[in-house]
Amino acid sequence: MKIIEILKVIKWAYNRASFLLMDPIDVAEFYRNKKKRSIGENTYIYPDVELGCGGADPITIGRDCVLTGCTILGHDASTNRALNLKYSVTIPTVIGDRCFIGKGVIILMGVTIGNDCIIGAGSVVARNIPDNSIVIGNPSQIVGKTSELITKRKKLKEIHPEYFPNGNK
Repeated sequence: MKIIEILKVIKWAYNRASFLLMDPIDVAEFYRNKKKRSIGENTYIYPDVELGCGGADPITIGRDCVLTGCTILGHDASTNRALNLKYSVTIPTVIGDRCFIGKGVIILMGVTIGNDCIIGAGSVVARNIPDNSIVIGNPSQIVGKTSELITKRKKLKEIHPEYFPNGNK
């Protein structure tokens, strides 16, 4: 291996390690400002999130969202050879406002997730999700409403405040 190639690998590893240590707000700012992605204010994107093609896919994320360890795609290369395409098909993927996307979630190209949705860990989302939905599974299924879960958690907080480590915030 030539010295230049070794230095390139070291630079890549340093940059990747630095990125993985970033604060979720800073990661969102990185995608918003450096990659010119449409990401709403007060959105947290944890460093282990993968936005398809290194952030180049047509992905829009609303405000007040939290994305943890998920993969969001805006492209599909599965038919490139059959269609003799050099580049992948790209269809915008949209995540609404106030959504939580859990660890290990995969959101496929062209999906729109409505406002106030919770996508549970490990879900694979291949279809549009309406506002106020809780989604789990592979394939993903709507199992409830976010508003109902919030009501249940408020009652639980009254009965068991010890379950909520941040107290009354």
